[in-house]
Amino acid sequence: MKKIAVVATKKEYADFLTDNISKFLGRYAEFNSYSIPDVERQGEITEDFVLISAFNIFQQVRKRISSNSEIIVLSLSLSKKQMERLSEIPKGTRALLVNFDNRSCMHTITSMYDAGYRDVELIPYYGEGDYDHDIHVAITPNESHLVPKTIETVYNLGESSVDLNSLMAIADKLGVSEEFSTHEAIEARKEYYYMNSSMDRLLNDTASMTSKLEAMLKLMKDGIVITDELGKIYISNAKARELLQGRTAVLEGFNINEVLPEIDLSSTSETLIRTSGANLIVAPVEIINGDETAGHIVTITDFDEQEEKQHGMRAKLSEADHIAHYHFEDILGESPSIRKTVETAKRMAASDAAVMITGESGTGKEMFAQSIHNASRRCRYNFVAVNCSAIPENLLESEMFGYEEGSFTGARKGGKIGFFELAHKGTIFLDEIGEMPLSLQAKLLRVLEEKKVMRVGSSKNIDIDVRVISATNENLDRMMAEGKFREDLYYRLNVLPLHLPPLRERKEDILPILKSYTNKLNPGMKINSVAQKKLIGHGWRGNVRELRNVAEYLTSLGNLNITEKELPKFHDNTGKPSKPPKMGMPTLIEKFILNEGRDIELYRIILRELKESFGQGERAGRKSLTNQINSNGEMYSEGEVRKALARLSAYGFVRSARGRGGSVITSEGRELLDVIEQLQTEWIIG
Repeated sequence: MKKIAVVATKKEYADFLTDNISKFLGRYAEFNSYSIPDVERQGEITEDFVLISAFNIFQQVRKRISSNSEIIVLSLSLSKKQMERLSEIPKGTRALLVNFDNRSCMHTITSMYDAGYRDVELIPYYGEGDYDHDIHVAITPNESHLVPKTIETVYNLGESSVDLNSLMAIADKLGVSEEFSTHEAIEARKEYYYMNSSMDRLLNDTASMTSKLEAMLKLMKDGIVITDELGKIYISNAKARELLQGRTAVLEGFNINEVLPEIDLSSTSETLIRTSGANLIVAPVEIINGDETAGHIVTITDFDEQEEKQHGMRAKLSEADHIAHYHFEDILGESPSIRKTVETAKRMAASDAAVMITGESGTGKEMFAQSIHNASRRCRYNFVAVNCSAIPENLLESEMFGYEEGSFTGARKGGKIGFFELAHKGTIFLDEIGEMPLSLQAKLLRVLEEKKVMRVGSSKNIDIDVRVISATNENLDRMMAEGKFREDLYYRLNVLPLHLPPLRERKEDILPILKSYTNKLNPGMKINSVAQKKLIGHGWRGNVRELRNVAEYLTSLGNLNITEKELPKFHDNTGKPSKPPKMGMPTLIEKFILNEGRDIELYRIILRELKESFGQGERAGRKSLTNQINSNGEMYSEGEVRKALARLSAYGFVRSARGRGGSVITSEGRELLDVIEQLQTEWIIG
């Protein structure tokens, strides 16, 4: 025989409920009644079924209920005998219905109206606030202590009993529903009312309708809870139970306001609720049946899951691949300097602070940035790489922070998501940060401090959660001293500094890295000892990028045995880096190539065009220069050409007149062009 525990706040009420139930189901199960202190003394409830009438009771004893026990939430109502006392009240009387809270008041009023007692106007009162003092009658289910002292007549109907719905549910759990329905249920119907709620009527009280609804709810990705007009939970899906497991293991039978006291069923607005297991977005919608509210459908969404979906949608909207492809395992080299750098970067990955990567061009700054992202807790989200020098200055702000439709001429219909929004929850990599204009540096600092972005043309702030990794081969200390880089931004970005060693400082890695590249392109290729010595002795100003270019060049020859004759001609007989041709300012040219090497081809094209114009005794305007460059099959914007001219002018290689005066190459600029073309011929730069 199954065992059933009945738990209530006090032993007297637990005994009262046990008597109610065992009167009709006593021959099918063994009953035990417990108060909350009884449960605490006993330590654990081990009966097959545990009957509880209120959520607060469940919360107090939940940890003491055996995992093998099944919980049943009881529905309570007044018996027919209790209701009969209402016939003594004159028709048209206005009376306070007194119970311990508003929900219980409404439940009792609904029970009375549902039982047919509608000739008395009932006003809910739960011991707080003022009331209409013209009312002199109160009705209460054994809560007389809450009745105002000025009330003249009090009808105490006694404790609510277990209703017929609960009796039938218990019989079903015991597997005796058919037998119960033919015997004890007939007697119970004589004593108790069958509380036909709005939800019962809406579902037509048919098993087929309920099962179809439950099958549909299983397919829903969000948590779904359906309540009756008073907020009692009738049906929930597995997702709702999963999301709310931090609060309760049982939903059906409890009131939604007990489980989620933060929500307002009268409002359709979303509410953010924090639970021990998750952050939830909860929103109720009314179920209308005819002219009355039959209940509510409450959707429950995991906020973090929603964020992840939005992250995926942002990536799709951008129509770009924002994935970090490199991991620390992809970084080649076993020298102490590079392994120490990798270990430092791994430790940085565990943090969420901003990282500043410095190093010469070609040392692998983006590879390290991607590896840090992939080793961090943000690896499931976007890695958005932004080359601050590649985007024209007039577009950089709108690309970084996004823009609204119509915010400027040429703005895309519907606006555009900015890089920071795309990187939400992930990482943004700001490459060549030293090239960012001062005006934008101030806006970037504000975004980093406030963790909010405002799209161009908008007045609305958008919250962002982004980790920033920046990189530069510029000397930012010098730039700060010259007023070209904000000191406050520098300290915001340089929380975790990471310097990448140049290839010439880890010569033992040169041949293994080269072999790794050539094995992929031409397996079996061998390099003789003389050629190896020359490779090790080279200065490698282009670092690993230059080494990769050399590997591609050697494999393109199709030879399996490489001698010193097949090497690109970047060495003299001593194996030392070759000297550039005669020039007036060798240090300045060398410095320019080192700092501006990423755009060296654009500089070469501009200098070549300016040299030809100079030979014809002409000055080249920016627009005509751009058109001439692109007529040869290039694709450079006028903004890119303007920026390149400004850099060349700053170094003294070009003189640019104000307004429409055009630009002219200087003697130093012609020397720079000679050096660039020689280095390209010798494969030293791309």
